[in-house]
Amino acid sequence: MIRPFQKRIKSSFSDRIGGLRRWLDTDSGRLLVDYEKSLLERELGTIFGFHAGQYSASWHKDLMFSSPVRRQFILGSSHLADCPRPQVMADPHYWPVLPGSLDLVLLQHTLEIVDSPHRLLSEAANTIIPDGKLIIIGFNPYSMTNIARWCVPGQRLLRDAHFISPSRLKDWLALLNFNVERIVYGGYVQPLKRFFTGLRGDLIEQRLEQLQLPVGGFYMMIATRETPGLTPVRKVWSDVRRRFVGQPLTRPSAGRTSSVKVNKDWSSFESDS
Repeated sequence: MIRPFQKRIKSSFSDRIGGLRRWLDTDSGRLLVDYEKSLLERELGTIFGFHAGQYSASWHKDLMFSSPVRRQFILGSSHLADCPRPQVMADPHYWPVLPGSLDLVLLQHTLEIVDSPHRLLSEAANTIIPDGKLIIIGFNPYSMTNIARWCVPGQRLLRDAHFISPSRLKDWLALLNFNVERIVYGGYVQPLKRFFTGLRGDLIEQRLEQLQLPVGGFYMMIATRETPGLTPVRKVWSDVRRRFVGQPLTRPSAGRTSSVKVNKDWSSFESDS
């Protein structure tokens, strides 16, 4: 018997973020977060500032622990128990943060589950100062992780997440006046952890990270907010001819010098001997 086609019902935001957090608590999810944290620590050591914020699905992991920026907060749509940082409860589409006040913002697997990823990205970008950093960690749609979530039963918790390609995200950031410095890929072994475990899996992961093939389970994008350029205001000069109307001019001569008086109508010249 052929079942009639049924339109898929869109899930709510609370269901999507709940399913994502449950998947991150599985063995596959914890392994992926460990790879992300390892790559993130290398980048955070070179970013300095005074204030930083993050909106992440793995907030309990304290992903920005190694950051030299000590004044940090974690944004959450609901109360987060045992939050390692000061928490700000707000709608992710409306950040209660002063524009241009943060040196660093981290978004980890949140653009995939919110109702409007454009709005979330715009709000996060608006809070960053010129030359500030925005780090985005997202699922790579061109990876085994994307295939596994439709084929492997244990990965079905990710079916409601919308994977965004790095190229599309790069275009969005360009519209927000951000320059993407680099994109780092990781999590190659995560979907195949049953076959590559222990030290063997770690060695394969390190080797693939060195090659940086764009098929990793996740990508980490580092972008910098560009400083708007200043346009110099030039002085508006008046017509040069008006400055010389009715003024005596000097006619060069080899033998003698005579002054020429120009009439206002520029029709005749008077020569003084």
